[in-house]
Amino acid sequence: MTKTLSVLATLLFATAAHATPAPTPKQPSTPSVDPLAGLSMDQQMELCDHLETLKKQNKPLSPKMHQQLKACQAMTMESMPETAPDATQDR
Repeated sequence: MTKTLSVLATLLFATAAHATPAPTPKQPSTPSVDPLAGLSMDQQMELCDHLETLKKQNKPLSPKMHQQLKACQAMTMESMPETAPDATQDR
């Protein structure tokens, strides 16, 4: 009888301890943090130049480097002055 109680108690605790784990909260796959945050403008320009050089040399870039390169390209596109209208260029 004692063995039966100990076996039942063991089974009860073993199944309770082996319950399915609670689902973990999902981490955001792509955080919306600026990859160039925390860098001065000079450091950003130096990093962008370095990444462009690596890209031209067909060197492999890490995923973080790709994000930084995209941020560099977006930054240079925003800072480009708009072209003058056709009427102004004709003068």
